[in-house]
Amino acid sequence: MIQKPFLWAHKDSGVNKLFAILDKIIAGINKNVAVIGMALGIAITAINVSVRYIAGFYPEIGSLTWAEEVARYCFLWSAFFGAAYGFRKGVHISVTMLVEKFPPALAKTCVLLTHILNSIFLGFMFYASLMVCYLNYEIGYMSEALHEVPLWVFLLCLPIAFLGATYRSIEKIYEVSWTDADKVVKNAEEEMIHDSVIKD
Repeated sequence: MIQKPFLWAHKDSGVNKLFAILDKIIAGINKNVAVIGMALGIAITAINVSVRYIAGFYPEIGSLTWAEEVARYCFLWSAFFGAAYGFRKGVHISVTMLVEKFPPALAKTCVLLTHILNSIFLGFMFYASLMVCYLNYEIGYMSEALHEVPLWVFLLCLPIAFLGATYRSIEKIYEVSWTDADKVVKNAEEEMIHDSVIKD
């Protein structure tokens, strides 16, 4: 029990079911927001470019003054939620060559420590981004183009995405904790290859 502090949860069907539900919800939100944000950003940019081109012949048409800012925030939401989704798929860059040379127990300790430090950093970023949204709310900053929309609404992608990424990192701590030391590095590599190929 000391070596595997989360083993009880791993064997509990209720906890596993809870993890499965959370996994589907968070993965669905991250993936869909990333895809929709990217699609909207591209569509708005393309439409704005077309309108500006036509406006060269018909100046009275003008251009979409809000398009550039909205497209920028669409790409921002897409990037951050896509990055959070990347934690689930294990597609973020990592160098395991050195860890692979370590004895199993030391390799597991290094991987576990990496996820712990990662969770602390992401948790801090969640708090910091939450404070950014709160400060913008307190000051009352509004969007430059959409004057009726508060700026903090667009910035909500930061705390939400960092919260999802923090959960994923803590989930990795849980997984590594109950995994046998001699299987940690191998499982991580197999998971990365599997999730990079399998689409969900």
